[in-house]
Amino acid sequence: MRTIYYVFLVLIFLLGNNLYSQIYVGGGVNYAMPMENFTDYNKNVIGYNIQLENRQFCKLWYGLRFNYTELEPQDNQINYFKTISELTPQIKYAPFTSNCFDHKFIPYLYGNLSLSSITGTDELSKIGIGAGLGIGLAYNFKLFDSCWMIELNSIYSAPNTIYRADGRENLKLINSAITVSVRI
Repeated sequence: MRTIYYVFLVLIFLLGNNLYSQIYVGGGVNYAMPMENFTDYNKNVIGYNIQLENRQFCKLWYGLRFNYTELEPQDNQINYFKTISELTPQIKYAPFTSNCFDHKFIPYLYGNLSLSSITGTDELSKIGIGAGLGIGLAYNFKLFDSCWMIELNSIYSAPNTIYRADGRENLKLINSAITVSVRI
């Protein structure tokens, strides 16, 4: 039993160290632009994001991102949406690059699913499930003996397109973000 314990610890150390070295944590700001019927209720606003990503593979990154945006109503609008909080598993694919080394611009395609909480002046359920597709451009570099990445991306998002409360409209927005992340 003791041998199994030691083997398990060694495997965790070896595998965990390999995966750990490619984990990036970051944060940034979003600029949310409501689209279609959403523009009747709310203005363009700034929000925030935090992300945790595994970049073990050069062309394929995946992770989890949290977006929070406090919405601002249109002038003289009585019914409007107050906040959007999204937890999004995401995947980024960089088909146009041959390697992902330092000091390189990396264009990528971006997709996500989202579990959202959308509060409004109505009494409808806040929960929504949605999806989004977009594009981005990343630049990686070294600073303070660490690997860093700065990303600019824009995604067409519908945070409640798959599931939403009866009576709630399908909200769509373009969410553009700049995010800085560091390898932990």
